[in-house]
Amino acid sequence: MALIDTRLIQTAVIGGRESDQPVILPEQPHNLDEFRRQFGTNRFWCGTLLGGCGQKLMTKRYETKVCHFSHFPGREGSRACDRIATGVDSADHLFIKLHVKEWLAGQGHAAQAELRSLGSGPGDAVDFWLRATEQHLRFELRPEDYRSWRRAADSLGVKEGHVEWVFGPDGPITRDMVARQGYALRVRCETVGTDRRVLIGTVADNHIVVWASLESCRMTKDGIVTPELEALRAAGGVRAGGMRNDPLPGSLPLRGDEVVFAVDSGSENPTQSALVAEGRYLVSGFIKPAGSRIIRASVSLPNDVPAPTDQYVYRLSGPARLLITDAGGVDGSHYAIRADSIVRLNGLDAERTGLWRPAVSLPEQISAPSGTRRVGPARPEASTAHDVPGDGPSTVADQVRQELERVAAQRATTTWHDLARRVGRYLNQLPDPARRDLLVEVDKPGRPDAPLLCVLVHAPSGRDLPYLGAVLQKLGARAPGSGAGLRSWSGDMRERAYEKYCPRGVSQSSSPRQTVGEAPDARPDSEVSGVSGAASVSEPESEASSSYKRPAALLAERLRMRLRDAADVSRKPAESPDADLELVVQQAESHLEAYKSACLSTGDLRAWLSTGDSIVVNFERLISRAFAASQEAPNPPTPSGAATAATEQEAADAEALAQFQTILDVIRAAQADGNVAAVEAGRRMAGPLYARKLASADHERYTPFMREVKEWCLSHQPTSHVDPCLRRIRELLAELGHDRKSLSVDSLRGALHEIGQLRRRLSAALPAADEAAVKRWRGRLHHRELTERHRSGQTADTPVTNTNRKTESRADARPSDRLTIETIEKLAGEARQVLADQSRAGGMLLAWRDLRHRMGGALPHLHPDDQGELLVAVDRETPAGEPLLSTLIASSDASLHWLYRHVRFSLGRERIPDEDLEAHWAMEVLRLRQLWRHR
Repeated sequence: MALIDTRLIQTAVIGGRESDQPVILPEQPHNLDEFRRQFGTNRFWCGTLLGGCGQKLMTKRYETKVCHFSHFPGREGSRACDRIATGVDSADHLFIKLHVKEWLAGQGHAAQAELRSLGSGPGDAVDFWLRATEQHLRFELRPEDYRSWRRAADSLGVKEGHVEWVFGPDGPITRDMVARQGYALRVRCETVGTDRRVLIGTVADNHIVVWASLESCRMTKDGIVTPELEALRAAGGVRAGGMRNDPLPGSLPLRGDEVVFAVDSGSENPTQSALVAEGRYLVSGFIKPAGSRIIRASVSLPNDVPAPTDQYVYRLSGPARLLITDAGGVDGSHYAIRADSIVRLNGLDAERTGLWRPAVSLPEQISAPSGTRRVGPARPEASTAHDVPGDGPSTVADQVRQELERVAAQRATTTWHDLARRVGRYLNQLPDPARRDLLVEVDKPGRPDAPLLCVLVHAPSGRDLPYLGAVLQKLGARAPGSGAGLRSWSGDMRERAYEKYCPRGVSQSSSPRQTVGEAPDARPDSEVSGVSGAASVSEPESEASSSYKRPAALLAERLRMRLRDAADVSRKPAESPDADLELVVQQAESHLEAYKSACLSTGDLRAWLSTGDSIVVNFERLISRAFAASQEAPNPPTPSGAATAATEQEAADAEALAQFQTILDVIRAAQADGNVAAVEAGRRMAGPLYARKLASADHERYTPFMREVKEWCLSHQPTSHVDPCLRRIRELLAELGHDRKSLSVDSLRGALHEIGQLRRRLSAALPAADEAAVKRWRGRLHHRELTERHRSGQTADTPVTNTNRKTESRADARPSDRLTIETIEKLAGEARQVLADQSRAGGMLLAWRDLRHRMGGALPHLHPDDQGELLVAVDRETPAGEPLLSTLIASSDASLHWLYRHVRFSLGRERIPDEDLEAHWAMEVLRLRQLWRHR
């Protein structure tokens, strides 16, 4: 089945599928007309050098939407195309190749140009060779990771001599260039008509990027020289020697959680260095401290830490120290970073460091890399994303699995907070994706028919984890997709786990239900019953429906567990009792007392369940709050505990400060460029860190900055101005909507005539929402005019002979040009089949003429009223929760059909406000495609 191409393609090539002559399609219709006169209409290709399919493209002209290229449709819809980039910047590599070659020719240099793929596509880089001067220019438009770029730079430097680098986006590599030669060059393009103008930017320390046109630059024996670069050289800001220089020294903070590193697989690990200590080994790699550039250095690790590999990026964990030695030695190392443990970063965090990029379009699976060579005993493989120092990947999963088996043996549930107290505090610091992967590891070793332990972990509210469905999907479990179905399924799975690890034949005293995370409760039942006499109520045999027995029994047991927790809290010292907790304890006791009598009747048990659910949720919330309060204050911590808490708090404060400072740099750069949207985005990201995570001293320190950013954003907000004509159009549309029930045809016609006159006086195009509203009212006017014309003609042709005669049947009363009910029902069956097939094939929109064509001429030209009745008949059997098949019927310009609202109203669907109807219709089209794709 062919894929449906729904993308807006703005670029193409002229001359053939392998052409390198790019062109941009104008977005405005009047510009497109001029474009067609200049280039024709049948010369455009989805070029292979754009990453396209090599097929021909046509131009699509719209008055109310953006004009764009589109593939010619095949027999089953649009053609399949794997092209990734389709925007105006998707052909920048071709424009750069074209314009730079012309610019070099104008400078007197004959250059050979070639496109390079670095793993993403043909537009990753553009190379230029100047044979006369033996120079090599590389425009790198998509960033590589630092190690790959370093290897390429060393290789090209050996082969070609001087290499001039020009980068697309900013990143760690540009900062390395600035550290080596005092500046770096960047490139970007901006649209001018149907062309892209090439701009060269100059990057320097403590300077904003200064952009200049390519024509204003010069090509010399030292490379490209921009006007800003000449000023830097005059001020002494450029280092002679260029890339051959060693980087300027970088500052290294000794806070381990702020330092990340990656292994340098191309270097041997130092073995004879004076930095090698007994019980430790050195790893050569690339170090990146927070807020600094990437530095080549070695890391000293204990022998019991698994050897890091070159597949991942790691963060130092715990205290770190800078080891310095005198110059000399076999390996020539002068310094190294000493760390006691490392933590592997997940893919997203690793990519942000600039030390790693994910592989792209690998033809086959690559085997896991081996660990780097080192001195010391053999150790297990590198840790996983949720490892802790000193633990292998299976150790954490085994510990969590063992703890969950203990929870199941108690016929209870747990939370991540309780698991962290049992297994290790690092579980509290794991993000949700890492926790999800850990639960998958916990349940993977089990047999296919074994109960899953992941359902025993709940959110603090007592409900299932929000990502439980993703865990079950990775495990291959056949769980329902709906929320209610998933809750029921997980409850059954918990019962299976309870039966496996604590069968009902086993005495409950040997495996009591209790607050998980605490040690098993050894106190007698009499002590527990001191909180509530109802806590020892047994589950009675009842005559109530069995479908309510199990949920009621589970709810009763949860209430008993919470009452035991309340007893634990009441025995701990506190400044004042919690009145809310005491009240909910009384409610729980009363509810448990009513449990036995409620089990005698299905109706009573149903009411008991509905009331108890809110009680237990509130109870668990208050218990969690009480536990947290009791752990914060009562007894002063021991000196070691205080030191540990202080260390953890300092680490958290440092991490928050590093994140805040990173965002602060982004905000300052955006302010320098005048990018209001970027400053607003950075301010939204910095807000939560500033308000909740920064230490008090840091909070006060950055308060003036946050106020300054807020004032800057307010001062740069564009002044909102509404065109008076547009304001009047909106007033008229609002009046039409308010008076639509009593509105006459003449009034509607007059209002639309006034709107048409106002539109011609607008300084800009009518907004899309207002345009859609005007179209709907024009459709209603057309429908009402046809109806009145038909009624007036019927009245004139048919005289009334007997006012007292009986009313004829509905079928006989239909006008001669209208179809009978039977005919409409017959056509509706065929139309429904056509729309269902269209939905399975990708859901392309159909106009009425398309529907007639698909039905093979069986569908005649219909009266507007018959069109509405036909669509209502098509969807009469469509389930209430599904989108209507008639959603695919659209106007001739692929916009919302005016009958869509009528069909929804006739079928009793929810009314959608006028301003939201267009967006709702678009979402229903997408839902219909997803729903019918696999039917």
